[in-house]
Amino acid sequence: MKRLMIFLLFAFATQGCSDRLSDMQNHLAGTWILQNRQLHDGTVLREPQIKGVLFWQPISSRKAHIALNLLEDLKDGAPRRFNYAASTYEISTSAITRARYVLVRQGYRSSAEAPMSVYPKDKKVKGKITVEGDKIEIAHDDRQWVFEGNTLTTSYNGTWVDTWTRVQ
Repeated sequence: MKRLMIFLLFAFATQGCSDRLSDMQNHLAGTWILQNRQLHDGTVLREPQIKGVLFWQPISSRKAHIALNLLEDLKDGAPRRFNYAASTYEISTSAITRARYVLVRQGYRSSAEAPMSVYPKDKKVKGKITVEGDKIEIAHDDRQWVFEGNTLTTSYNGTWVDTWTRVQ
């Protein structure tokens, strides 16, 4: 009888955690379009200077596939920059792990001989995730993501702040 009670308590506890994680995934899921990027000097970049799309696709209550496409084309003599990253995120109620599988870049260290940089090596980064009402915050690798309703705000180490909108 004691074993049955322990099993039932564990089953109910894990079901509650799974429901909470599923709710978090549903809050994060979708296609997010970049609206603007504000640089540390106050400059605001919008389309056509910068374009971006982020896909968050849950594959279970704990894991999601994330793809990020970003194009920066300032047309002021600066080289065009392109980023494509594919990752899997695994969440718990307080932690998050990003496993990036590929990163393709153009413009950062480009040359005539090597116009694209491809980083196929896995890179794992651990971070924190917090939930406060309708707001989910993710912090890892000097990056901060704040999901609130259909708005996502991302920032990187005081360099820029991006505003995204969920379109589906």
